Amino acid sequence: MIKKIKDDYFNSPLNSILTLLALYVVVRFGIWFLNWAVLDAVWVGDSRDVATGEGATWAFIVNKIRFFMFGFFPKKEIWRILVAVVLIIFTMIPYFIKSIKHKVFILVGQMILWPVIIGFFLSGGLLLEKVSTNDWGGLTLTLILSLLGLLYSFPIGVILALSRRSELPVIRGLSIAYIEFFRGIPLITILFMSSVVVPFFLPSGVTIDKIVRVVIGMTFFQSAYLAEVIRGGLQAIPKGQYEAAESLGFRFNLQSYLIILPQVFKITISNIGGISISFIKDTTLVLIIGMFDLLGIVNPLASDSNWLGMEPEGLIFAGIVYWVICYWVSRITDKAEEKLNRLPISGEKK
Repeated sequence: MIKKIKDDYFNSPLNSILTLLALYVVVRFGIWFLNWAVLDAVWVGDSRDVATGEGATWAFIVNKIRFFMFGFFPKKEIWRILVAVVLIIFTMIPYFIKSIKHKVFILVGQMILWPVIIGFFLSGGLLLEKVSTNDWGGLTLTLILSLLGLLYSFPIGVILALSRRSELPVIRGLSIAYIEFFRGIPLITILFMSSVVVPFFLPSGVTIDKIVRVVIGMTFFQSAYLAEVIRGGLQAIPKGQYEAAESLGFRFNLQSYLIILPQVFKITISNIGGISISFIKDTTLVLIIGMFDLLGIVNPLASDSNWLGMEPEGLIFAGIVYWVICYWVSRITDKAEEKLNRLPISGEKK
């Protein structure tokens, strides 16, 4: 180990100086950050008067944690969000039951159930008190946009990728036009259109909630990128796999479902994970259309007269939460990739 460090970082006078300089900067910054974030930090208090100026004022985060997590959702109704989260997690359990085959049907079930669960418990109506979507915010809004956007964009992306390789010119042309259109315009433009422009084209008396419009717009945008990732996987499948499937008498649907797509996911799983992480971070752009997700809610909370100037702590906290979410997605992707890599290669005997 010592020899390797010496060979890699101290193999010349210049490298030795640069290594020692980098170590000095890292250590000095680490000591400063440890003092600021932990040792000199203030954890309890009711206003910015408790701030010492030498360390972070995490009392702001502790005091406002409900808003960071649930936005401006009424305090007495927060249990509804927690119930919805539990139910959504419950719908994921079948993925881990080995005896359940054809898990694509679980995905279809989630595409139907998740909007119903979110709409019923968060919006209210019927037996529950109605809560405006304007009160949704914080981490709750971030997760809703991310989960629904990824849930719907994935199957749309698969259909688009298959359509782009279709031998029918009309199908292939429509798929190419869709993908190139949504890849060619910024996500901010789509968000503005879904928020401001779309309502002008709706028939009189017809309204679609802003969150629904945003989810649809982000789904269209994300599905175009996913389609290109999956198309790359389709191109990597050897021609012999298609010919073998045809020789077995499989039509296009069964050929894609049983033979081609499983191999495509094995090839593209890491890219799908990467593009999913990028999408989660892109949800912060809803701030520009007046929606207060986890990042966007920092400024309104720091505008509280009791907590003026607490933006740094709020932004650091939001950044840490985003990092935890993205790291969790990355680990899931790695686990899925490891599991897929343990599967036998096509044509190989178990």
